[in-house]
Amino acid sequence: MFETSPDRQAHRVFAGVALAIMLGALEITLLMPAISSLGRTFDAPALAPLLVSGYLFTMTLTMPVYGRLSDRFGRLPCLLTAIALFILGSMTSVLADSLAQLLATRLLTGLGGGGLIALSFAVIADVIPPRQVGRYQGLISTLFAVSSVAGPLLGAALIARFDWRWLFLFKLPLGVLAMGLCWWALQGLGHRGTRSRPDHTGMVLLVLAGVAWGLSTNTAELLPALAPWQPLLIGSALLLSLLLLVQQWRHPHPVLPLRLLGERLMAMAVLLLALSEAVRLGLLVYLPLALEQQGQRPEDTSRVLLWFILSVTAGTFVSGKRIAHVGYCRPFPWAGGLLLGLGCGLLWGLVNHGLSGLWLYGGLIAAGVGIGFLIVACSIAVQNALPASQLGAGLALMNFCRSLGGTLGVIWLGWQYQQQQADWSAPVYLSLAGYGLGCLLLGFIMPDRELGNQAKNPSS
Repeated sequence: MFETSPDRQAHRVFAGVALAIMLGALEITLLMPAISSLGRTFDAPALAPLLVSGYLFTMTLTMPVYGRLSDRFGRLPCLLTAIALFILGSMTSVLADSLAQLLATRLLTGLGGGGLIALSFAVIADVIPPRQVGRYQGLISTLFAVSSVAGPLLGAALIARFDWRWLFLFKLPLGVLAMGLCWWALQGLGHRGTRSRPDHTGMVLLVLAGVAWGLSTNTAELLPALAPWQPLLIGSALLLSLLLLVQQWRHPHPVLPLRLLGERLMAMAVLLLALSEAVRLGLLVYLPLALEQQGQRPEDTSRVLLWFILSVTAGTFVSGKRIAHVGYCRPFPWAGGLLLGLGCGLLWGLVNHGLSGLWLYGGLIAAGVGIGFLIVACSIAVQNALPASQLGAGLALMNFCRSLGGTLGVIWLGWQYQQQQADWSAPVYLSLAGYGLGCLLLGFIMPDRELGNQAKNPSS
């Protein structure tokens, strides 16, 4: 293995995992414009949205599992396994002949997708020092932003011009290419694993609890015959979750290292990420509904959302560069919380007067830049605080909590939407303003510490 300078090594690692990150992010939004078409194709329009939520479900559930396994067995073997599962899921999706089969293959694809996201971030954190990782956060966020915009556009183009199977077929060569790039870029770099006793019981309980929650919240759509048993399913999910928490507290190497959240900086950073993700997803879901309710055309709605996405990207780019220069995360946690709180408050104030004009763009830009500040500052703060031996599990826990917070936040907004369909805007945007206020308060009291200049696991 030839020697490389730190900068060249960092560029090589980022180039290796960039395609994996893009595939994982693209998969989240790719099927959204094809849901109604797939529902008609398989004569099951009510179940078609599960093709998106099913992927998100297994992707979120497997993130902490990949993190802990990569601490035990090394990043590269686990990342290659995740890409292989992603390719296998896409391949079997092409062969599906029913919606049930397609849903099963989406769950399989999600098993790989969780590793693409969690392990790519862990590899970058291994090789790039916390102080320098901010420079790459802007590029990562640009990848996510481009994928968020390109996913629906690409999905709509494919479903309009080709058979639905091309939604999955085109990813096969990209998956193979991603596997080759990771193999080329990561050999001899990053964490190779340490001897420890895996938390098999915790992994099983995590999966069972996740399945129980998934069934209990989607009983009517998935298995109508089980609808009378929904209270029992909810009780089982609560019991399994309690057992999981007890197991995680007792095991020396838990799949969800909850003890890490006992540190004030870690707990506040993770909570800020969860709340900001709830705002991000809430705006992406409910802003188009509000604008269409006001009579705006879909292309106008897309243009408004594009400003929000570009603002998030700009916030990550600016904060990443500045943090790398000064060596501290401040002032971005409180600046991000302030901007996000002001933006959400402004949008809530506009609801009764119509979401339009410069005030709408001002609120979205403030919220977007604030989210960008928080994503970078909190992610770097968590990476800097984690011990090298728990880097994979700790970052996976961060991503898991962020996804879980976003999901729970949107579920609460969805409940409000269903309860007050005639006039849902005010309560939904009041909740978004509440999320923003929480970010504002947490941002001001989040502690800070100097960022390290040494990589956690450059080559072990």
